[in-house]
Amino acid sequence: MGTSLSQFNLFLFDMDGTLVEFKLDFQYLKNEAARLLEEKGINFEIKRSLSEAIRDSKYYFVNEEDYIIFVNIMEDLTSKHEIETANKAEAFPHSKELLKYLKSKGKNIGIITRNCRAATIKTLEVSDLIDYIDIIVTREDVVNSKPHPEHVEVAMKLLDKSSAETVVIGDHEYDIASGKSAGCFTIGILSGVSSEETLKTANIVISSLEDIISFL
Repeated sequence: MGTSLSQFNLFLFDMDGTLVEFKLDFQYLKNEAARLLEEKGINFEIKRSLSEAIRDSKYYFVNEEDYIIFVNIMEDLTSKHEIETANKAEAFPHSKELLKYLKSKGKNIGIITRNCRAATIKTLEVSDLIDYIDIIVTREDVVNSKPHPEHVEVAMKLLDKSSAETVVIGDHEYDIASGKSAGCFTIGILSGVSSEETLKTANIVISSLEDIISFL
């Protein structure tokens, strides 16, 4: 492809589906959300992401206190599921190789994820990737989660890097949208979660993390 990534100094990775195998059961969480809403007499079809569904369901609650209770229950359920899943984390082939290579070249590495911090750290520890990470930005560190650029902006600010020297790598269109909105170079990875068509707005789309090494 004639692409070179050697000029970039900060590599920001999504975690699940990008560096480690995606094992979260979002359908389970959506079912739990629908069940809790139904108990409140709210019939709300969850068509989009869980976070968007939780946000949009607010308008169906008559009492704001009931909505806050619902949000807190879902946050607890989600965090518990993320931590349980983290204990079974497995890195993709070439994840550790890539991170080790980036560090050898003096690059900074960050994680930008919509997971909670406890689950993120546990996932990186279990998958043996934690030692290569310079910064972790989770949903608890931002007001606006991906596809908003805040995850990326926070990471760049904390590491004193500009968008011109930052690459955002992810398997979901939200990762790409977040990176592009922050003005960064973006890489979509075909790890089985998204299609090439879904990731077409990325600067490049790759089939394996190994491809990134070849561009360095």
